Amino acid sequence: MTQKIEKVAILGAGVMGAQLAGHLANAGIPSLLFDISQELAENGVKSLTSLKPAPLFKPKNASLVTPCNYDEHIEKLQEVDWVLEAVAERLDIKHTVYRNMTPHLRPSVIITSNTSGIPLSDLTSVLPESFKKRFMITHFFNPPRYMHLLELVRGQDTADDVYDTMVDFGEKVLGKGIVHAKDTPNFIANRIGVFGMMATIRTAQNMGLTVEEVDKLTGTVVGRAKSATFRTADIVGLDTLAHVAQTGYDRGENDEAREMFQIPDILSLLIKDGRLGQKSKAGFYQKTKDKKILSVNLETGEYQEQKRVRFDGFRLAKDRQQTGDKIAAMAWSEDKAGKFFWEVLSQTLIYSANRVPEISDDIINVDNAMKWGFGWELGPFEIWDAIGVERSINRMLDEGKKVPQSILDMLKSGQTSFYGVDGENRTYFDFLSKSTTTEPSHEKNINLTLRKSAGNLVKRSWSASLIDLGDGILNVEFHSILQPTLNPIDGSVLDIISEGLDRLDSGQYQAMVMSHNGMHFSAGANIAGILSMCEAGQWEKLETTIRVFQDLTQRIRFSKSPVVAAPFNLCLGGGFEFIGPAAHRVASAELYIGAVEVGIGVIPGAGGNLRLLLNLMENSGKTGMINVFPIVQKAFETIGFAKVATSADEAKFVGYLLKTDTVVMNNDHRIWTAKQKAIEIAEGYTPPTYRDDLKLPGTGGRLAMTAALKGFKAKGVISDHDEKIGGKLAYVLTGGEKAGLTKKVDEQYLLDIEREAFLSLAAEPLSQDRIRFMLKKGKPLRN
Repeated sequence: MTQKIEKVAILGAGVMGAQLAGHLANAGIPSLLFDISQELAENGVKSLTSLKPAPLFKPKNASLVTPCNYDEHIEKLQEVDWVLEAVAERLDIKHTVYRNMTPHLRPSVIITSNTSGIPLSDLTSVLPESFKKRFMITHFFNPPRYMHLLELVRGQDTADDVYDTMVDFGEKVLGKGIVHAKDTPNFIANRIGVFGMMATIRTAQNMGLTVEEVDKLTGTVVGRAKSATFRTADIVGLDTLAHVAQTGYDRGENDEAREMFQIPDILSLLIKDGRLGQKSKAGFYQKTKDKKILSVNLETGEYQEQKRVRFDGFRLAKDRQQTGDKIAAMAWSEDKAGKFFWEVLSQTLIYSANRVPEISDDIINVDNAMKWGFGWELGPFEIWDAIGVERSINRMLDEGKKVPQSILDMLKSGQTSFYGVDGENRTYFDFLSKSTTTEPSHEKNINLTLRKSAGNLVKRSWSASLIDLGDGILNVEFHSILQPTLNPIDGSVLDIISEGLDRLDSGQYQAMVMSHNGMHFSAGANIAGILSMCEAGQWEKLETTIRVFQDLTQRIRFSKSPVVAAPFNLCLGGGFEFIGPAAHRVASAELYIGAVEVGIGVIPGAGGNLRLLLNLMENSGKTGMINVFPIVQKAFETIGFAKVATSADEAKFVGYLLKTDTVVMNNDHRIWTAKQKAIEIAEGYTPPTYRDDLKLPGTGGRLAMTAALKGFKAKGVISDHDEKIGGKLAYVLTGGEKAGLTKKVDEQYLLDIEREAFLSLAAEPLSQDRIRFMLKKGKPLRN
């Protein structure tokens, strides 16, 4: 049985403690943020609205955090259900805090520490016996809003209900991915992740690679974080990295690779000089006054200009579409890049295998820890499968590397991969039982790949599929053949959505969900295809394409059975236009959504202007619209400045989502929640009424907007071309020639003038230049 957590006390108002309070506030949980002085506590609360990246979904969440100090407010601890200690990583300081707090705690309170390196038994040595049962470690990763991982460690005395409560609360309320760790040095993610970073630094020095070369080879090209190795170290802080590594060394007496955790000379030098990374504006990288980024020479410690990085191994990996294939291409490349990557990877895989069952009883927790804590797309054992277990082990043995006996025994038993699939279940090799075991399933985690493997694939196309979710619910899954990370909307996606709607119309299904398990929902339409038509002068074809987009979004809107969209991460441009007309949206709390078309020199063309207007009208509650100009003006500013909401909460405020839409904290539960919502609203569902009564400002409102544009232009805020785009946008949003104070327009008219404006702007050479620049550089051109 689990207990309810309704109020929390965080002890320590430093960067981590404050952000933990902030994330609790994001989840709607009030907290008391303690420090030794009221000023420090108040500064911790203030930091929540100034730190970057933003710890809060919206600034007003900070009101749920109350600053407290131990001298005046310690009695308030009796109000809370959970005490989360996040003070400095010194046992004497933690013990002092524990002694002072225990007389003021209710008997049912849960106590946890956010420590990353102090043994649990040492922490609890000063606690009364009754509280030892209520104590465990909850290790969040920084920044806690964005990092999915929560490592849980229980002690010998920890009660089952305490542990189960933190599993339940962490997963459902805070939206975390739970990893069950053991009380070992640095637990799971930091143990393996920091080993990998130390191995990377040493191998780079041995092979003579530069900082920028290493980061090119250990970043997104192999499914790792964009910050790769050295930039990640700078972000984390070189002193923090060294502290974690030192813990691995000091407490790793029985670790066969203990020496790897010795602090490299270059790291010691940088720390000694106060070059601690991003927080000191110098680390492995340094930004000069003229904003040039220099990298440190790993031998001398001096900064130098970065060199252009070119490797065959990088090119081979980049040409692959799937992460596993990218990693394999890099690992088996015979050039310097491949040899470097293989050396680091092979050491990391061997080290990971040697940690089971020391740090975890199974490979699942190890893989999840690295994916959720270090941003790897695949965990170590998933990577091993991707590069080929037998082939890689043969190479390791040929090179004289010591392969763990557990892996050799696995191969001898006839098992040649760590993971497999059995119907809708994933299987894994269990080192303890030395057999294949079914991975525990979670009701709320719908894995579409497993659904398809179990025979639930209805239809597959190049970039999208239809999948039967059961209970009469169909799902549209995006999986772009060209850009599987960003999932641009192309013709095959439109065809699949259309066929899904056909199946709803025929009564085969009662509702449809539109979502998937990829990296991003959709970064918009296939702008390369749009540019190609522009360059070829195929204006009729482009007009037809835009009309097809618009008609399909309207078909989603007026489908006789509901469509529920479940967006997450990036949902830009066309992504927004396709979730906008859905009957309901179940959005991940981490949603980055926006109508960003002006960045490529056009305005929304698949109904985005209409969607935002309708959303703002509904969110305002003023369906009669006595004075619509403020709403139109907000839409104009939102689209005109390509405003991107950086959370689902903000998206409701901006108007990209309705206030009635559902927000889920745990992205793993998003598709399941969308399915439940689809089942709920399908019962007696009635499509919305077609709007032929839209009152928009017309010429008067348009003149005010164009005057504002001229003002921006005069101040140098926007260019001539920006002014032209803004004028077209104002024309559409104010209702073109037909709207006015006493006139009404309908939805189709707005779509028609939107389409005309899009086509006219797409024909502009400056807009085409913007599209080319975006395709090449991945950022907007100001021209």
